[in-house]
Parts: sequence; C-alpha cells; structure tokens
Amino acid sequence: MENMKYRYIYECEFYRGTSAAETARRINDVYGAGVGKESTIRFWFQRFCSGNSDLQNQPRGRPETKVEHKEVKAIVEADTSQSTSKIAAGFGVSDKTVLIYLKQIGKVKKPKRWVPHELSESNLQTRVDCCLTLLNRYNNEGILNRIITCDEKWILYDNRFALVAMAEPRQILP
Repeated sequence: MENMKYRYIYECEFYRGTSAAETARRINDVYGAGVGKESTIRFWFQRFCSGNSDLQNQPRGRPETKVEHKEVKAIVEADTSQSTSKIAAGFGVSDKTVLIYLKQIGKVKKPKRWVPHELSESNLQTRVDCCLTLLNRYNNEGILNRIITCDEKWILYDNRFALVAMAEPRQILP
C-alpha cells in the first residue's frame, strides 16, 4: 500500500484519540510487522496537532534562486569593494550562493576587491613593463650585487679591522 493510504489511517486514528504507539501496533497487526513505524506516526500526529491536516509531503531541498549571473556580475563590477554578505542581502540569498555565482563568472576575491581571475591585456602589459624596468635597473646599477642573504646557520660579518689586520700582518702586536 502506498504512503498516502497509511496517512489517511494515521489521520483517522488521530481524530479517534488513539496514541501513536497504539496506532503503530494496530497497523502492524493488520498490514504486517514494520509497516507502521511509531516515530513516523508520531511525526504525523504532531503535524495534525499543530493544525496542519495536509497529507502531502512538504517540498524538500534547496529553494530555487532566481538570480542571474549577469545581475551579480553587474553589481560586482559597479562596486568591487562590496562584501559577499552585502551582495547576498541584496538578492535575498545566502553568502555561499553568491560565492558560487562569483566563481562561475570567473571572479576571485583579492584583499578588499573582486577582480577577474584572468588578467586583461592592460594588466599583462603593466607586468611586462615592470619587469623590463627592473631588468634595466639591474643592468645599469647592479642592485643585486649589493644584496646580502643569510639564513639562521650563519651570517656574514663585515669587520673592517680584521681585514686591515690580515692585509698588514706585521703591524699586529703580540
């Protein structure tokens, strides 16, 4: 027998004043063991008690959102400093939904701004110009020769006195 028929029986037993345990026992006696679970019958009795006599299942799952990718993209590009919470509140959806949409349209979060994941031609050209400037500076000034690096095991110690003493060993007193 399908669930709707059992639900009619639950409703009938509820209005007769039978308990959920007694209803489960009666249904299992008539239709076979394990057909009517007491927890399921108790759920339906609570529903009837609250005034809801609808025997259909309530829709489950995520509600469909009616947010277009174009709308989200337009709002983000209009003001890149908006938070996902602010955008979500504007559309009436969760923050996670906004994050999913932003990922789908190719936006990534950088500090305080949403920027395209792919660089534009002007961004790429700016990077090339910066690199060329640094290379020219290196070739002209040799800035990398002035950098001293060290790690936690050793450090370069520049002692001018020791260099002078090594250059002129005769001047060192015993």
